[in-house]
Amino acid sequence: MIIPATYENLQITHEGTMSKRAYYIPASVRRDDLVEHRERSDRFQLLNGDWKFKYYENVHDLTELFYEPGFCAEDYDTIPVPSVWQNHGYDRHHYTNIRYPFPADPPYVPYENPCGCYLTKFQYSKDDNAPRAYLNFEGVDSCLYAWLNGQYLGYNEVSHSTSEFDITDKVVEGENTLAVLVLKWCDGSYLEDQDKFRTSGIFRDVYILKRPEAHIRDYFVTNRLEEDKAALRIRFKFTEESVPVTIKLLNAENKVVAKGTPKAVESGTTFTHEALLSVSEPTLWNPEQPYLYSLILECPQEVIVDRWGFREIYIENNKVYLNGHSIKFRGVNRHDSDPVTGPVISLEHMKRDLKMIKEYNFNAIRTAHYPNAPMFYQLCDQYGFLVIDEADHESPALVFAIA
Repeated sequence: MIIPATYENLQITHEGTMSKRAYYIPASVRRDDLVEHRERSDRFQLLNGDWKFKYYENVHDLTELFYEPGFCAEDYDTIPVPSVWQNHGYDRHHYTNIRYPFPADPPYVPYENPCGCYLTKFQYSKDDNAPRAYLNFEGVDSCLYAWLNGQYLGYNEVSHSTSEFDITDKVVEGENTLAVLVLKWCDGSYLEDQDKFRTSGIFRDVYILKRPEAHIRDYFVTNRLEEDKAALRIRFKFTEESVPVTIKLLNAENKVVAKGTPKAVESGTTFTHEALLSVSEPTLWNPEQPYLYSLILECPQEVIVDRWGFREIYIENNKVYLNGHSIKFRGVNRHDSDPVTGPVISLEHMKRDLKMIKEYNFNAIRTAHYPNAPMFYQLCDQYGFLVIDEADHESPALVFAIA
C-alpha cells in the first residue's frame, strides 16, 4: 500500500492541518456580499470543477504514485468537485440505520476499502500583500490524504468538518497540481454512523485563502444584554505576532454604533487579545425580526466582515427564554440531501429549503446529524432560525457491537 494506515489509527484524526477556527472569508477591502458571493473576494480562489478521477474497489490495489509530479493520468476519468462518486457510476449507495454497513471491529475497517484518486491543476498568482496561502476542504467523506506538487500536505478525517492546510511553502507561481486520495471508510466511520445514505468523495467546496504574513487567525464573539444596552466581547488569536485591528459595529442602516481596538489580556486560553464594545438601545435578533449588525475587522492589508445578531438564550424554571421572553421551538430536522446531487447542496438549495421551512411557520432547525456548510448558519441568521447544531457523531451501532 502506498500510504500509511492512518485511517485505522485511533491516535490520529488529522495530520498537517491547521487548528480549528471561526469561519470567515477575508478580502483586501470591505465587502458586504461574501455570505452569498464569497467568490467575489480577491483573497478567495475556488478550486471546484472537473477533476481527474480514478476509482479503486480496494485501496490496496492502488500502487501508482499518482501524486508525483509528471504522473500520466490519461486513463483517468473526470468527476465534478464537489460530488460523491456513487452518483457518477462508481461503487454503490449504502443505507443502514442502527447497524454498521460493515462488520464491527473497531478501529479496523474492511480490507476491501474503496478509494478515489483525485487530480487537478490550477493556476496560482502570488499576492505581495497576502503572501500566505491556505488550502481548505469543507467536506470530504470519510477521510483524505493530500499532496501539492508532489509534496505531502497531510491527512484529515471528520467528514463534515473543514480541514485547512498551510500551503505557503509548497504552492508556486503559475501551474500547480493538487492530488487527493479519499477512502470510503476509516476509523472515524464508527462515530459517523448517521442514518443516511453513505456516500463518498469531496462533497463540499475546495478553495484557497490568501492572507497577509501576520493576520487574525481566530476570533470569538459573545454578548451580554443589560436593561438598555448590550456589551459585545470579541476575543482574538493571531498568527505568530499580533496585528493592529480596528473594530467597527454598524447597524442595518450602515451607521457606526460602536468601535474599538483589541488589547492584550491574560486569558488562560489561546485567545490573547480582546475588545469590549457597548451598544446603547440595541435592536435584538429573534426569528420574527432577524436584525443583524455588521462587524468590520480592519487590519493591515485585510478586512473581515461578519454579521452579529444581539440575543440572549437561557433556561429558567424548565422554560427556554429568548431575550427575556418564553419561546417554543417549532423545529424540523434537515438533512443535506438532494435526489440528484446527494449530499452536495448548493447555496440556492439552502435558500429554497429555508424559504419553504419559513413559509410553514417553523422557527428552528436541527442539523440532522452533522455540521452543515458554514454559509448555512449565516443564512439562518439572516432568515431567522434558531439552530440546534449537531456534531459529526452518531454511533448507536456501538451499543450493538459491544453487546
